[in-house]
Formats: sequence, C-alpha cells, structure tokens
Amino acid sequence: MSIDTVVVGRDQLDLLIPLIVEHQRACGREVDLAITRAFFEGVVGNDASFQIIAIEEGVAVGCVMVDPIPNLQFADNVAYVHDVYVTEPLRGFRGIGAILVAAAFVEAMRRGYEYAEGETEPDNTPARKLYDRLAKKMGVGCKDVGSVRYLLDLRPGIERARNEPEYLDRLASPRLLSRLSAPPEADGH
Repeated sequence: MSIDTVVVGRDQLDLLIPLIVEHQRACGREVDLAITRAFFEGVVGNDASFQIIAIEEGVAVGCVMVDPIPNLQFADNVAYVHDVYVTEPLRGFRGIGAILVAAAFVEAMRRGYEYAEGETEPDNTPARKLYDRLAKKMGVGCKDVGSVRYLLDLRPGIERARNEPEYLDRLASPRLLSRLSAPPEADGH
C-alpha cells in the first residue's frame, strides 16, 4: 500500500477532523467537535500555517501541523513542525510519521521558510535520529539546539480570574515580576 501526503485544503477538512479528534482524545482532552471544526475551518487554507495529512486508500492515517513562530535569532519566522500524529494501528513500523515530517519540511521550503523547527523529548533517540537522517537526505542543515519547550496549562488561572476579576492585574504587576526575578534569599525564602 502506498502513502500519499496532501496539504489540507477545504476539500480535505472532513479527512483531517477525525484525526484531530482522535489525537485530542489520545492526549486526554475532552473534545467539542463543533469548536474543533470551527477552529480548523479558520486555519485551513491559511498562507502561513498549514496541515498535511497522510492518506492510504482514501483514508487519512496521519497528520502534522505547521505554524510560523517568530525567532529573534534569525529575525524571521520559522516553520514550527508539531503535533505529528499517526493512527494507533499504524504507528512505528511503516514510517508514516517520518513521511509526514519530511512533507512538512518540503512544504515549508515551498512556502519560502528559510528555517524549520521540530522538537521531541530529549530522550527520544529515534526521533532525534529521524531529524538528522531527514536533513541528510534532503541536503539541508540540522542543528540540535538542546532547547526545552514548556507547555503551561493556563486554565486554572483563567478559572480563578472568572471568580476574581482583579487576579490577572495582580499577576501582571511589576512588583510580582520583580519578586520572581529576585534571588531566593531576597524573597524571604
């Protein structure tokens, strides 16, 4: 069986949405199909962001998202390749994830991005090797920058702000920020 990759347009939205829902559920999220669909209707076809799906025999079996991110080191936007997802029964042995990542890098080049960023866990040796291997095959450079990304769950703060309207203003105060940057002993700890 052959795997084809397609940049998602409005015509492929019905192929993408089930993958997104499956991915969200796999991440432990409750899914609101209407909100998910509305979100992707707003981003599909965008010039800067794009999504790619892997299709086998007319069925979407994987996807990857790409969004621009500002990068001050390069004074330019960088294509951020993220949320690579392959359906459970096809993970790990057919190379669909690698196909999706390569397709994302190729499409980023088509769109004029000069840099792309992918990420993985520091101990994910297979993914790290994949980036190196893809870079060599594609004839592009690959540098392990050793960075760590953080995902902050802001929902508790949003919920608290609903009950305490002044909460966000208190958090944004210069006094709080100066205490956060002070050495621990100056903070009384």
